[in-house]
Amino acid sequence: MKNSRISKTLEIMKKNNIEGLLYASSANFQYLADTPNYFWQRTSMNNITGKSSARTVPEALFYLNHRGERFICCIPSLKDTFTDFTNLYISYMDQMEDTLSRFIHEKKIGIGFNCHDFIKETLLAIDSTIEIVDAEELLNDLRTIKDEDEIKALRKMAEFTDLAVEFVRKNLKEGMSQREIEQLLMDYGFTNNIPDFSFSPTCGLKTRKTPLAKDALTFSRDSVLLEGTAIAFDVGYVQNGYCSDWGRTLFFGKPSDLVKNGYKALHAAQQYMVENIVPHKTNNSELYDLVLKKVTELGYGSYLRFQDSGMLGHQIGIDCHEHPMVNRSTDYILKPGMVFCSEPKMFFVDECYMRVEDMILVTETGAEFLTRFDRELFEL
Repeated sequence: MKNSRISKTLEIMKKNNIEGLLYASSANFQYLADTPNYFWQRTSMNNITGKSSARTVPEALFYLNHRGERFICCIPSLKDTFTDFTNLYISYMDQMEDTLSRFIHEKKIGIGFNCHDFIKETLLAIDSTIEIVDAEELLNDLRTIKDEDEIKALRKMAEFTDLAVEFVRKNLKEGMSQREIEQLLMDYGFTNNIPDFSFSPTCGLKTRKTPLAKDALTFSRDSVLLEGTAIAFDVGYVQNGYCSDWGRTLFFGKPSDLVKNGYKALHAAQQYMVENIVPHKTNNSELYDLVLKKVTELGYGSYLRFQDSGMLGHQIGIDCHEHPMVNRSTDYILKPGMVFCSEPKMFFVDECYMRVEDMILVTETGAEFLTRFDRELFEL
């Protein structure tokens, strides 16, 4: 367990007058308990959908009190997962109240949204005078800055995802359906013992001059790969507790010059944005407009999507979509150790839905791409 995380969390708890934190399986659980090898089923959009995406009954709970004491309570099937944890309590789900009462004595406790109702009812059954507060986002700022081990894990996942898509590229065949292409991504994960995707992967097919090419976000998994088809990849995997997220559009056949040069412009804009990041100075809210500035200079400004909201992407780590979101309205200075996904998109009606997405690390001197898939590759 990383004591620095605990000490910083205790400072946050003191500032917010919280005596204890109780989290079910979640990003906060993994972060505080430092259990990256504990596989828990993520909800890929949990920071957006909120409580509606939360599971109802916990399989494991992590508790931290204001004295810095830490406890894990888990069901019997997980006992070997946490054997190195000092204060480990094994319990059946219907005995959680009795088990938790052995070490929870505080009066103001913060909880997350995973298993929220169950945890609230259980705490009040232990002591009806406990004050329960929302602590789902309490650690957001702390988790935003990744340590060396986290950066290493994210770098490894970025490299893995590059290799996965290269595997798919080499195995594409005319006539394959979108569903079959997505299965290739699954097969690569199975072969390499990857436990899960960060989110449902997409290999969206749009063949020029067809009905699906008239709308940006309408896809059919029964679409087939034909000459003149754009493939919009959006994929991420989970391993050792950390996520990846990657996107590209590749073109099966010969694209028009408009589309081909648009792809070059989108990559140039992504690179321009990264080259202009100054740690401790550049604001998260400026990133979209850096991309827009460059694509406009190259004659493609009108094709860039989401110009009203300035939506560009999100941070990434234990969860795929983490705080802060990358858009024009989110005021947050970039600092070394932040890792975010920038995913600018263009749409060419009747031709191509185009996306480029990279994982990007903010460093002490600037920023660097963690994803390194060939930027020159577009035509297949």
